[in-house]
Amino acid sequence: MTLWYQAAWEGSKAPSLRPSRCPLVVHLAAPLKRDGTMATINVHQAKDGSKTYRVHVRQKGQPVQTASFSTLKDAKRWATMIEGDLIAGRHFPASKPKHTLVELLDRYVQDIMPRKTPETQRSHKAVVVFWQERLGHKLLTDITKADIIALRDEIQKTSAPATVQKYLTILSHALNTAIREYGWLSTNVVNTVSRPPLPPGRVRYLSDEERSRLLQECKKSQNRYLYALAVLALSTALRRGSLFALTTANVDVSKGIITLEKTKNGSRLALPLVGEALVLTRELVQMSTNGYLFPRGEGNPWCHYRAAWEHAVKRARLEDSLHFHDLRHCSASCLVQAGVPLYTVGTILGHKNPAQMTARYAHLSVDNLREALETLSTRMSL
Repeated sequence: MTLWYQAAWEGSKAPSLRPSRCPLVVHLAAPLKRDGTMATINVHQAKDGSKTYRVHVRQKGQPVQTASFSTLKDAKRWATMIEGDLIAGRHFPASKPKHTLVELLDRYVQDIMPRKTPETQRSHKAVVVFWQERLGHKLLTDITKADIIALRDEIQKTSAPATVQKYLTILSHALNTAIREYGWLSTNVVNTVSRPPLPPGRVRYLSDEERSRLLQECKKSQNRYLYALAVLALSTALRRGSLFALTTANVDVSKGIITLEKTKNGSRLALPLVGEALVLTRELVQMSTNGYLFPRGEGNPWCHYRAAWEHAVKRARLEDSLHFHDLRHCSASCLVQAGVPLYTVGTILGHKNPAQMTARYAHLSVDNLREALETLSTRMSL
């Protein structure tokens, strides 16, 4: 159905009427004035019968001024007022540029993502695509708290709290970038939304016997690089992504030092290589054909090692599922139990705040404090 509106335009001839391409919209256009000013009113009728009147006032050389009203009378009054302002020489207020979320995320991918490690970029890519598909069409200023809460709850139905936090953190970082660097936004709506609490961090340790069985199975693996990968992980406590990023340029086999210019947290890290880790690294350097210590293939490097790792874990008869990242926890626990100060352990792990991040291992150092407290008790005759 095409709606027609018979309405006289105050101070001028009756507006011209023309049907809209949309069956629920009618356009009322006032005659073009001598100064190039023209006001139009679009009438939209919803399914429930309610009508909305949207005014557009145009003048050559000025941005279009728009407003919506529930009655035609108010719409005409506002249009007349704006036209009067123009005739009097008062211009439209300057409006800030409007950008959609998809515009922001496209620029975020271009400007910010390259600063992250390759593994982090792969991990964050799916998150960016999710927000682009779900809210990308919206103007940044139109994204509401309700929008974020609805999608947070949707993610939470199928994902762990850490994943929910990850999705919200990445979107929040993008919005903060729009505020601080691009000037596209003034507030971050994600900061007003609560996040699910994280459970205690997973810490899986290997006993000496378990570690020995695992390494034996890795050595038997058809993937001839799996054993070296596991040994370097245990000997350096490096993250999986850092191990796959190692190149011959990162290794000084004569001095026995590995240097990473950029770890996951963005810091530089240099670690000594000792024992079997140094021997295996020398072999890897000689075997390298593309500059990397561990062959990477296409896509995510771990895809070429995952099956071999899972088979080795199964053959080693480990009672519960062992993640590759657990080798890092294993290294940290051995260091702490050997009496290495927590701050030093945190430095080896590459934590920005070693004292805080190694708190999960603190309970392992209790026995090492016993001798010191016994000395104190003897000294005080207690």
